[in-house]
Amino acid sequence: MFFESGFDLKKGINEFGEKANLTNISTGLIGGSTLALVAIPLVLKAGEAANLSQEIVMSWLFSIYFFGSIVGLILALGYQQPIAGAWSIPGIFAVTQVMHNFSINEAVGAFLVSGAIVLFLGVTGLIKKAVNYIPDSIMMAMVAGVLFSWALGIVDAFKSAPWICLVGAIGFWVSKKVLSRIPPVLGTFVFGIVMAGILGQLNYSEINIGVANPIFFKPTFTMQAIMSISIPLAMLVIGAENMQAYGVLKAEEYDAPINAMTIASGIGGLIAPWMGGHNANIAGPMTGICADKVAGDKDGRYVAGVANGASFALFGLFAPLSLSMIDLLPGALVSLLVGLVLMGIINSALQTAFGDDKFLIGSFTALVIAISGVSMLKIGAAFWALVIGTLVSFMFEREDFNAMRLESEDGEEKAAESV
Repeated sequence: MFFESGFDLKKGINEFGEKANLTNISTGLIGGSTLALVAIPLVLKAGEAANLSQEIVMSWLFSIYFFGSIVGLILALGYQQPIAGAWSIPGIFAVTQVMHNFSINEAVGAFLVSGAIVLFLGVTGLIKKAVNYIPDSIMMAMVAGVLFSWALGIVDAFKSAPWICLVGAIGFWVSKKVLSRIPPVLGTFVFGIVMAGILGQLNYSEINIGVANPIFFKPTFTMQAIMSISIPLAMLVIGAENMQAYGVLKAEEYDAPINAMTIASGIGGLIAPWMGGHNANIAGPMTGICADKVAGDKDGRYVAGVANGASFALFGLFAPLSLSMIDLLPGALVSLLVGLVLMGIINSALQTAFGDDKFLIGSFTALVIAISGVSMLKIGAAFWALVIGTLVSFMFEREDFNAMRLESEDGEEKAAESV
């Protein structure tokens, strides 16, 4: 069987009521709802950058929210571990950086190929070896570069709506320093929306209470789209999401099922694109919330993963309402929220890229290329950042590659000995 042993969906469902309590349910619901809410502007901004219609963006949101939650729900219940599913934030910006070069049908074809790559790596068990071909430092430098221009939107936001952004920033500080259990970005959202209301800048006419009406797309496959979208997206789903979730679970001493997580992410990546979604996968940050000690006893934290997934699924099912909640906000507040959501990802990516004095030249090369947004042969910057960054590093930093290879071989030997 391709899944690791221990998968028992019936057991997870039967024991759910016994394990559920206020602590793990509230952690999952609050964490899931907060991240689901503040991530909506990312989808909206990505859709605008790719010149997509509101109907396509709504279908995109439905597919990644709903199917992303299903991916996590099944594994959380099956393994009784706090595994959460969603979609890749770095991935959405990596693909929208180049989507203007392709039709939505070509993008959908590339999304499907990405899902197939992830599924193949999971089914064959090649996941860890595949990631080792490209150093984490270079991959995370690419992530930071792709997201950097979006984070700069904070500057324009303060210029266009200083009072709303200032009060939003105060909300961030209050949540971080005083109300430690409230996510800082949620504090920004609440304070900012209150200030926007005081200034009369909320557009209540945009509220749309309705159920999602997904659009089905016929994929078109082109080599340029596959090179620009499929390969970077697959690497991000694996490297920036699955491996992060795997690391979080291992840190909390769970026997994390990395193959099952990768296979589930690949299956999600083969389902979501039919309705416009770039992927549906196991999510690193959300798994981190559910696996944390604040979710209660270790053997019951999987309930937080289920609650997290349920809240995420509702945001997808009611995609018109979810999008309209953001549409009523001033654009500056949306840009501020996007920048703050990306701040933690960029900081973490930069620390990984430049924190251990390895692959520094290759990482800098990848960072600069990704920030530039350069497109060559209709292939986007994310791909070139990975390829050129790795080649430059291989030329100038061969000793770092040798050290990485030895570490990988040592890890494989230890894993074999423990079996």
